[in-house]
Amino acid sequence: MIIDFHTHCFPDALAQHAVSSLEETGGTKAYADGTVSDLLKTAHRANIDISVVQPIAVKPQNTPTINSVASSNNQIGGIISFGSVHPYYSDYKEELKKIKYTYKLKGIKVHPDFMGVNLDDSKMADMLSYAVGLGLIITIHMGVDLSHKNCVHSTPKMLYDILPKLKGGKIVAAHSGGYLYSDQVLKYLVNQPEIYIDTSYSIGYMEESKLRKIYSAMNPEHILFGTDTPWTDRTESVNRINGFGFSEEDKMKIFCKNALKLLEIF
Repeated sequence: MIIDFHTHCFPDALAQHAVSSLEETGGTKAYADGTVSDLLKTAHRANIDISVVQPIAVKPQNTPTINSVASSNNQIGGIISFGSVHPYYSDYKEELKKIKYTYKLKGIKVHPDFMGVNLDDSKMADMLSYAVGLGLIITIHMGVDLSHKNCVHSTPKMLYDILPKLKGGKIVAAHSGGYLYSDQVLKYLVNQPEIYIDTSYSIGYMEESKLRKIYSAMNPEHILFGTDTPWTDRTESVNRINGFGFSEEDKMKIFCKNALKLLEIF
């Protein structure tokens, strides 16, 4: 079984514009068209059983719509969708409760770069703290985003600084803890009990020797497989994990066991 913990998709009417716009700003080429149907097709080709969708409420006013769409996607077989809440959304506490109790989603995703808010901003920290109190998993974009190369709003040090407010939480630091921030990952995140990392857009993209240091230092039960589709070839991402030198036991943890436990799927 394989669970891809870090994927993206868009409503059909928006997918083409969203993907082409991100291709332009990021200077990269997508491997899929960003639709739900293509998410399922690429999963089938890569023998991925479950895709965890990580949406982003880019603006405060987008928050309710993002979560309504997430709830609909969550009803589709092979998909588990998280929600998203912008920290400056006025009713963030009610929206988080709706995510938890009405939509019954497992967690939320925040992307400080796209939200335009630093990870250690007090509003962000308060919102994430409230989400932790509800038992929601939190996935955070970490490190450089190719669309915001010169303006990083989310570093491992920032996450470390707000961890006292997130005690007991389940925090997934995406992109192996921080894309192009491996030294800070090793210094601030690898020994924190709340922190998980995913492998999305890192294996094959970050310096391998630095990744090996991170994965060697990290509790193997806190590493999750992720692809960041549509921005990577999902079959190639699976092959990279298989060829990275993990033990068979650790590969099983990374591909599915850790995610099953984190998502409380038994």
